[in-house]
Amino acid sequence: MKILILNWRDRKNPKAGGAEVVTEEIAARWVEWGHQVTLFTASFPDALPEETINGVQIIRRGSQATVHWKAFRHYRKHWRGYFDVVIDEINTIPFFTPLYVKNGERRFSYFNQLCREIWFYEAPVPKLLAVFGYVLEPLYLRPYRKLPALTISDSTKQDLNKLKIWDVQVFPIATELLPLDTLPAKAEAGRFIFVGRQVPSKRVHHIIEAIALVKPHYPQIKLDIVGAGDDKYIDKLKKQTALLGLEEQIIFHGRVPQARKHQLMQEANAILVTSVREGWGLIVTEANMLGTPAIVYNVPGLRDSVRHYQTGLITNNNNPATLANLMLTLIEQPELQIRLALNSLSWAKELNWQRTAQHIIKYLEVDATYLLNKSETISSI
Repeated sequence: MKILILNWRDRKNPKAGGAEVVTEEIAARWVEWGHQVTLFTASFPDALPEETINGVQIIRRGSQATVHWKAFRHYRKHWRGYFDVVIDEINTIPFFTPLYVKNGERRFSYFNQLCREIWFYEAPVPKLLAVFGYVLEPLYLRPYRKLPALTISDSTKQDLNKLKIWDVQVFPIATELLPLDTLPAKAEAGRFIFVGRQVPSKRVHHIIEAIALVKPHYPQIKLDIVGAGDDKYIDKLKKQTALLGLEEQIIFHGRVPQARKHQLMQEANAILVTSVREGWGLIVTEANMLGTPAIVYNVPGLRDSVRHYQTGLITNNNNPATLANLMLTLIEQPELQIRLALNSLSWAKELNWQRTAQHIIKYLEVDATYLLNKSETISSI
């Protein structure tokens, strides 16, 4: 099949996240199996306008703000009717393919998560743009009600059902890591880690506050913060750290090489994830691959990627005090930490990109057979 994927970022984009990893890991395997895959995405400073990575043709046009319009123009000029499958990957703003991709091409939407509350954390002017975006999201997704949708968690499926998008296929997630064969030794008790983009919707400030609450009970507590993000928000986090007197407990590593990131994750007793919402929480699964369980907020996506008291811990209230209590539980019960680590590693071994890519391509092929049979039935009447 000839497959077109529309996504606002590709994996090389400095702002790329877990969604881009999922997209390109799957696409690369489809190419291995003989499919032709093209990814249309936004450009960024010093990016090549076109290149092929792992067999996937990547075309970059416009910016994050204009890529949707560029995709429409490029499709109408060069691709109309060419592809067998068009996948509209929706990260906040959709490409509106139901309005212009026709001519017999099979159309799918792909959601990692809906934006919803994230508008109130990430919008430049929260009181105006956030409300505007929150109200508009269900409206501008209406054209997608008749399209089959792909997603990575039951939480997102439920969100889509609320918007009357009923035909939703949930596929299993994975990571680029291979799971460890055995559980590694941890560097020390009471060592935690945050990994990801440091932006308001990740609520890293909650984690710092939780560290302050744990410190009187366990002064040896440590937190590694790994990743880049919004400079203003990072400055606020560093000021919060200083104000709370946590300079010896918290290390801001910034962006580090993959090997170093994985080393830090492997040494931690748990990864902490306090996002407003996630599609799944790919970093949770990545940590599980390294024998590290997660303590997470009870929000869409994270409640899917963690099995409470089996592979990690889920808060019953999403606040620093509850998070701190679960961190202390893990510190004070080393046997629980070991059990969660073993279970998370065991679960992670079930997840791999081969399985994920096969799941989706079979769904696309089944849909193709259904449409072909339906067309033949109609033509015979």
